[in-house]
Amino acid sequence: MEACGSAHHWARVLQGKGYRVKLIAPQFVKPYVKSNKTDANDAEAILGR
Repeated sequence: MEACGSAHHWARVLQGKGYRVKLIAPQFVKPYVKSNKTDANDAEAILGR
């Protein structure tokens, strides 16, 4: 997840449900972005597809 104001909260919620969460600083997310910014595009870029 890209680290932002609410990301820490959601990371804790997801970890509580058994997910492994990794927060990434915004400046390190840019190389993974392929096109317009949407949640689906962000997720696909982070997964490396």
